[in-house]
Amino acid sequence: MQGATLQLNVSKASKVAWVTILGIAALAAPIARSQSAIVVVDAYNKKVHVAANGNQKRAVGGLAKIATAMVALDWAEASKVGVNVLATVPVYAPQIAGVAGLDLRPGDQMTIRDLIYATMMSSDNTASITLADFVGRDHLMRLGRQGDPLVEFVRQMNALAQREGAISTRFTNPHGLENTKVAPYSTAADIARLTLYAVSRPAMRFYTNQRSRDLTIYRGGAKVGVQIGNTNQLLGVDRIDGVKTGNTPRSGGCVAICAEKPSSVYAQADGSSVIFRHRMVVVVLGSADPFGEARGLLAQGWAAYDQWLAAGRPVTDRKQLLQYY
Repeated sequence: MQGATLQLNVSKASKVAWVTILGIAALAAPIARSQSAIVVVDAYNKKVHVAANGNQKRAVGGLAKIATAMVALDWAEASKVGVNVLATVPVYAPQIAGVAGLDLRPGDQMTIRDLIYATMMSSDNTASITLADFVGRDHLMRLGRQGDPLVEFVRQMNALAQREGAISTRFTNPHGLENTKVAPYSTAADIARLTLYAVSRPAMRFYTNQRSRDLTIYRGGAKVGVQIGNTNQLLGVDRIDGVKTGNTPRSGGCVAICAEKPSSVYAQADGSSVIFRHRMVVVVLGSADPFGEARGLLAQGWAAYDQWLAAGRPVTDRKQLLQYY
C-alpha cells in the first residue's frame, strides 16, 4: 500500500469529486464498546484503523448536512455562479424547520456562502432548506424541467452519496430531521466516505474549522448582522479542525471530526523529497458522549496508524478495503 504524496492527493481529490467512486483501503478492527457506531479512517491511505457497528443503518441527524453543504458547494463551482449570490428564504422553510437557530424568516436573504456557514457551523435547518430550495430550483431550470426544488436537491444529495460509495445511505431532506414521511438514514462508514470527500476540498475545511463567524441577513432592505458559533466542541483540541455535529431524538449524539498531524518529509536517493500528509477522520453515531468518545477514538486511531506505518503499511486481503467492509 503506497502512502500518498501531497501533490498526488490534491489532484486525485479534484478528479474523484466528479468522475468516480471513492475507493477506501481499510482494515476494520472491531472493538468492544457501547452501542455507538464508529469508524476511524486515515484520510490519505484510506485505511480504517478502528470500527464497530460501522455498517449499521442509523439516523444521523445533522450529519446529513455534510452532503447538503457539499452539493451546494459543488453546484456553485460547476455552475460558475459562485457563493456570493443571494438566496431567499422560501415561505415554507420555517414550517419545516421551526424558528430556532438564526430565526430566519420568509423573504430574508443570505449569500450562499453564509448559508453554508450557518448550515455547517450552527446546523441551522432553515439555512439548509434555503440552500436546497435555491440550488434545486436552479438545477431544474438548467435541465429544463419542472418539479419540487427540494426533491431535486435531495436527489443530488443521494447521487453524491452513491458516487462516493455511500450505498447504504438514503437522504430524504437537506436538514437531517426525522420529520419526513420516510426517515433518512446512513451508516458510520458512509458518513466517513462523505466526510473524506468533504475534507478533500480546502474550501469546505474553511467552512467547518472556525469557532465563530459573522454573517449578514438582508431583511426588508436592511442588513442584519448576526454571529454564529460552531457546535463542534472539539475544534482546536488535538489539532481537530472539523467537521460536523448532529443530535436528534432518533440519532442520539453524532459527530464527524478530522485532524491532521504535521507532514513527514522523506529524502529520496535522487536528492528529491517526498511529502507524506497525515489526516484522520472519526465518525461517531448514537453516542451518549459523542465528543468524549470521538476524542478518545482519535487518539486510538493515531496509535494504530503509527503502528501500521512502522509495519510498512500492510494490506493483506480485500476485506481490508472499505468497499468490502
